[in-house]
Amino acid sequence: MRPLPWCRFLSIPLALLLLAGCAPALPRGAWLTDPHVARLFVSGTVLPNHTYYYLGSFGAPDSIIAIDNRFTLRSRVWARVDVDRRLLNGWQQWYRTEHFRAGCEFRGGLILTPDGRRAGVWYSQNIINTVRLPEPGVIEVFQPHSPTGDTCGRNDDGALFDLD
Repeated sequence: MRPLPWCRFLSIPLALLLLAGCAPALPRGAWLTDPHVARLFVSGTVLPNHTYYYLGSFGAPDSIIAIDNRFTLRSRVWARVDVDRRLLNGWQQWYRTEHFRAGCEFRGGLILTPDGRRAGVWYSQNIINTVRLPEPGVIEVFQPHSPTGDTCGRNDDGALFDLD
C-alpha cells in the first residue's frame, strides 16, 4: 500500500518541529523591578561605564536601558543615545506632565545575566521582558511589554493623552 501524498507533506514539518525542540535554548537573564533603580532615573543620575539606549521617540522614549560597558547590546529595536543629566531630567519632565492609564506607571529595575551579574538597568512603563545572552559578553534585550502583553503608553492600546 502506498502512503497518502499528504502524509509526505506532514512528515517534513513534524520532523523539523521535533528537531527544533531538541535545540539548546540560549541562556536567559532577568528583567527585575527595583525601586532603587527607578529613583536613579528620576534623580537624573547618569551611570558611569554604561551605554544608554531608548525605545520610542527621542523626545519622549517609551523605555530606557543602560547597559554596562562590559557587555555589547545586540538589538534591532533599541536606539543608542548619549545621555547627560539634563537629557534625563527633560525626559522626566515629559513623563510627569503626561497622563497614562492606570497600571502603566514608570518603574525601574535591573537587567541580570543568567548567573546573576548586573548587566544594566531599565526604566519603563512595561515591566516584562526577555533578556538573552547568545554568547559571552553579548546581551539581547527585547522590547518590554505590560503584564497583559500590550505596550503601555501607546495611543493604539488605550493610553490616555491630554490633547488640550
